[in-house]
Amino acid sequence: MSENLKPDFNFVRVLSENETYKLLFPSKEVGMAIAILYERIVNKEFDDDKFSEKDIHTAFEEIYQTNMRYPKEVYSGHIMDLQEYFLDYDQEKQKYYFKDYANKFCLHAKDTLKGAFNPTRIQQICSHLSSTLKNSDDPRFWLEETFKKFEPDLREQLDFLDRQIVLSVEDLKNETNFSDHSFIDVLVATQERLSQSQAHVQELRSAYSETNNIRATLDNIDFTDPVINDLILEVHACLRYINDRLNSLDRKLDRIQPKVRKLFSTLNKPSFSSKVEKFIIHLLNESVLENRNIVFPGNIKPPQLHIDTPEFTIVSRDKDLFPPKPKERKTYVQNEEIIQENVERVKREIREMEVIGKWEKLIFAELELKGEIRLSAYFFEILRDSQSSQIAVTVLFNVIKQVYASEGKFKLLTEKTLQRDSEHKNIGLWKMSIIRT
Repeated sequence: MSENLKPDFNFVRVLSENETYKLLFPSKEVGMAIAILYERIVNKEFDDDKFSEKDIHTAFEEIYQTNMRYPKEVYSGHIMDLQEYFLDYDQEKQKYYFKDYANKFCLHAKDTLKGAFNPTRIQQICSHLSSTLKNSDDPRFWLEETFKKFEPDLREQLDFLDRQIVLSVEDLKNETNFSDHSFIDVLVATQERLSQSQAHVQELRSAYSETNNIRATLDNIDFTDPVINDLILEVHACLRYINDRLNSLDRKLDRIQPKVRKLFSTLNKPSFSSKVEKFIIHLLNESVLENRNIVFPGNIKPPQLHIDTPEFTIVSRDKDLFPPKPKERKTYVQNEEIIQENVERVKREIREMEVIGKWEKLIFAELELKGEIRLSAYFFEILRDSQSSQIAVTVLFNVIKQVYASEGKFKLLTEKTLQRDSEHKNIGLWKMSIIRT
């Protein structure tokens, strides 16, 4: 956790106090007035990006379109509320200007709705993060400042793609009242947009590939500071979130696209049947009979109903005169060295299974006897005894699996603090214990 944050800060409680939520997230009318002022600032309509109270009233009047005239006190009340987080007042020039929160509020909303797919920039950001981490003499600064600065940019591209898919489906739903021909056109356009979204997912996956180097670099650095360890966990969580979102978008597209293709095929069947029927009517109306032969209209050639069968000369082959060549019998020599390696590997796996089973029985026996055990301490004990991280991880996984399948007989407790071992300094494990209920 960052030292700049108060450990006793309760975000939900503070947000619910007094009028804090309303002041941070104003009503639709007030928010739209802020958006109007923001666009006018972006368009450089105000000197030094500062505006008068009359400009604020004008923005409110554009939103409050009603026959009733709102009293000045209503607008003044809104302006007073906005001065908490959105507006500041210049006493010397008697003008208002946006606070940083107002700029971020409007910019984030605008970027979210506008969307800007840019995998090249994501690749540049990931490469920059990877290179700065490798060359950094202060990993904590990189974790707290450099990575945190670009983390929103890494996430927003996923939100944009997700919104692009949702809008494609929504457009398809909104076109259901049009004619079949118009709907098919919309269906084709939707299919193309979804295919483009799938291509964008692959482009993003390629752009995010540099995050593997970031993860590897962090794993190779030995950090003893618990604060840095927590920050590293946050980075790993962010990278895992990115990968999970990409997989989620792939699955969503895999579910939607077959349904769109099926719907397109279903709607095309009546159109195809109608075209076939028109073609048959055209043949019936325009064809003529000459000398008992049907002459089709235009360049349509009559079907060829009979094809002469070609004659073949068959020459039989006498097997006695032309016996086949005998096939060489292959003999396979067994490689005793490989056989012995496979036998040893199987024996080794059987021994590992026996060791795993013994540790599981020991853990549950002590749990039945004492009623509580420190599972994370067992992990390092197993690691020291077996010198195999795979055995230690498998034992913990199997024990936790049995705890959750015990139907309330046992309970797993975890603490978000790392337990370490003097012999294995590069391995950290959450403190875990199991109690008998």
